[in-house]
Amino acid sequence: MKRSGRKISKLHAVIDLLMDGKPLPLKYHDHELQGAWKGVRDCHIGGDWLLLYELSRGADGNEIVTFHATDTHENLFG
Repeated sequence: MKRSGRKISKLHAVIDLLMDGKPLPLKYHDHELQGAWKGVRDCHIGGDWLLLYELSRGADGNEIVTFHATDTHENLFG
Protein backbone atom coordinates (compact mmCIF):
# COMPACT_ATOMS: atom_id res chain seq x y z
CA MET A 1 0.00 0.00 0.00
CA LYS A 2 2.80 2.39 0.76
CA ARG A 3 4.27 2.13 -2.73
CA SER A 4 0.94 3.02 -4.29
CA GLY A 5 0.91 6.31 -2.39
CA ARG A 6 -2.14 5.27 -0.38
CA LYS A 7 -2.30 5.91 3.33
CA ILE A 8 -2.95 2.60 5.08
CA SER A 9 -4.39 4.56 8.02
CA LYS A 10 -7.39 5.45 5.83
CA LEU A 11 -8.05 1.76 5.20
CA HIS A 12 -7.67 0.99 8.91
CA ALA A 13 -10.20 3.71 9.79
CA VAL A 14 -12.83 2.11 7.52
CA ILE A 15 -12.06 -1.39 8.79
CA ASP A 16 -12.37 -0.19 12.40
CA LEU A 17 -15.82 1.30 11.72
CA LEU A 18 -17.02 -1.89 10.04
CA MET A 19 -15.62 -4.14 12.78
CA ASP A 20 -17.36 -1.98 15.41
CA GLY A 21 -20.67 -2.43 13.56
CA LYS A 22 -20.96 1.29 12.82
CA PRO A 23 -22.42 2.66 9.58
CA LEU A 24 -19.94 4.27 7.24
CA PRO A 25 -20.21 8.05 6.82
CA LEU A 26 -21.61 9.26 3.49
CA LYS A 27 -18.15 10.34 2.31
CA TYR A 28 -17.30 6.66 1.71
CA HIS A 29 -20.10 6.20 -0.88
CA ASP A 30 -20.93 2.78 0.57
CA HIS A 31 -23.30 0.70 -1.58
CA GLU A 32 -24.23 -2.86 -2.50
CA LEU A 33 -22.93 -4.22 -5.79
CA GLN A 34 -24.99 -5.98 -8.46
CA GLY A 35 -24.57 -8.89 -10.85
CA ALA A 36 -21.74 -11.31 -10.09
CA TRP A 37 -20.88 -9.27 -6.98
CA LYS A 38 -24.45 -9.24 -5.56
CA GLY A 39 -24.33 -9.25 -1.76
CA VAL A 40 -20.90 -7.61 -1.67
CA ARG A 41 -20.54 -3.97 -0.72
CA ASP A 42 -18.17 -1.35 -2.14
CA CYS A 43 -16.92 1.74 -0.36
CA HIS A 44 -14.48 4.43 -1.48
CA ILE A 45 -11.59 4.80 0.93
CA GLY A 46 -10.31 7.78 -1.00
CA GLY A 47 -10.51 8.82 -4.63
CA ASP A 48 -10.58 5.67 -6.76
CA TRP A 49 -9.37 3.41 -3.93
CA LEU A 50 -12.12 0.88 -3.16
CA LEU A 51 -12.75 -1.73 -0.48
CA LEU A 52 -15.01 -4.70 -1.26
CA TYR A 53 -16.58 -6.36 1.77
CA GLU A 54 -19.58 -8.41 2.82
CA LEU A 55 -21.78 -8.33 5.93
CA SER A 56 -23.48 -11.48 7.22
CA ARG A 57 -24.66 -13.06 10.47
CA GLY A 58 -23.04 -16.02 12.18
CA ALA A 59 -24.98 -18.89 13.78
CA ASP A 60 -24.73 -17.02 17.09
CA GLY A 61 -26.34 -13.92 15.56
CA ASN A 62 -23.17 -11.85 15.62
CA GLU A 63 -22.34 -9.80 12.56
CA ILE A 64 -19.47 -11.07 10.40
CA VAL A 65 -17.47 -8.77 8.13
CA THR A 66 -15.67 -10.50 5.26
CA PHE A 67 -13.12 -8.40 3.40
CA HIS A 68 -12.75 -9.42 -0.25
CA ALA A 69 -10.37 -6.96 -1.92
CA THR A 70 -9.01 -3.45 -2.04
CA ASP A 71 -7.71 -1.73 -5.18
CA THR A 72 -8.75 0.77 -7.84
CA HIS A 73 -12.03 0.46 -9.73
CA GLU A 74 -10.10 -0.39 -12.91
CA ASN A 75 -8.10 -3.17 -11.26
CA LEU A 76 -11.12 -4.68 -9.51
CA PHE A 77 -13.72 -4.49 -12.27
CA GLY A 78 -11.73 -3.95 -15.47
